[in-house]
Amino acid sequence: RHISEARCETHSCLTRRFTAMSCRVIQELLDGDDRYEVASVEVLEEHLKGQLERGTYDLDANLAILKLYLLFPGETKGDVLEAILLKALMAFPAADFSLCMYQIPEKHHASVAKVVELAQQLEMAKFKNFWKLAAETKRLSEVTGWQSAVIDFAVGVVAATYRSIKVDELAEILNISAGDLEKLIKEKGWSRSKEDKDVVVVSTETFISKKPVLVKEPTHMTLDQYRSMVTASSAA
Repeated sequence: RHISEARCETHSCLTRRFTAMSCRVIQELLDGDDRYEVASVEVLEEHLKGQLERGTYDLDANLAILKLYLLFPGETKGDVLEAILLKALMAFPAADFSLCMYQIPEKHHASVAKVVELAQQLEMAKFKNFWKLAAETKRLSEVTGWQSAVIDFAVGVVAATYRSIKVDELAEILNISAGDLEKLIKEKGWSRSKEDKDVVVVSTETFISKKPVLVKEPTHMTLDQYRSMVTASSAA
């Protein structure tokens, strides 16, 4: 047992060391003259695979891939575009998804339409629809940590827009089990209503400490709007 634990610790240390080395290499590439050289495409694509596997995120590197695809259209890969957008999706409510879509030409929109639809649901806080679509999106199984990232975003929306919420509704928004819901309620400093145990009270402290999450109609999440943006940027 001790040998097994030692091996696990060694493997973990090696993984962290390899990740740190990889990050240094990528940063040197992004800061150097090779950032927009075609030879950098493969290196950055491998870095993206690492992000999917390890649950890390490097927006700058992913934007560099999209820029390289614009410079060298023949290098463009639909599955890479989809992966970049899935990682950006996990950064909500940040505008990373929109930043990435600016760099994707219209001819490739069909290949990322499913991810755009997922983003639309998140931006409008239609979480029930999002989870349903997510269950139909097999590619998400390759993205480590995506559920936690979406739940964190949903928790932020709840904290910013509710003073109290029905337990069933909260569980539906977060798409988690009753046991995990109870754990989350405690972690967030929320509580069950004394008058109605089926109601969760979102504490005043949460309202004060959390930055507001603006839930609005989509401003950048339709393909038609993205077409206009890409056309404008190409003409600039």
